[in-house]
Amino acid sequence: MDCKTATLVYRSGNAIENIRQLFPEAWEFLEKQAFAFVQHQADEFDSQLKKIVGQTDFEFRITHRDDTEQLTKDISELLGDITSRLLLERHFSGVVGQPIFFHTICCSSHLTTERQITLAEVLPIQQAAVQLQ
Repeated sequence: MDCKTATLVYRSGNAIENIRQLFPEAWEFLEKQAFAFVQHQADEFDSQLKKIVGQTDFEFRITHRDDTEQLTKDISELLGDITSRLLLERHFSGVVGQPIFFHTICCSSHLTTERQITLAEVLPIQQAAVQLQ
């Protein structure tokens, strides 16, 4: 997150509310992803990717977005900043009633998981996502 944005988010007030106000499109996207994950909503990209990857010992859901460049930038900015990522994970875990973890993957893909995952676990997902794009 650049310094100007970080100042707006963290200097005063409630950081999570500041994120919601500064990044409304990204907020809405992450909220939809959180609910879609816990409700096991079907996604064509996710289904195709899971056929390639096969069974895993953790739950995940991946989507590939054909969206605005700004949304991709905002998601990367929010999830690339450890503080905002942890705040968002804590907030949306509370909203949906179970732990969820957000990750960026590839160029415009988003990965939601039930726990932190390792490099060995994410690498096959990354490779499959690149194949499908």
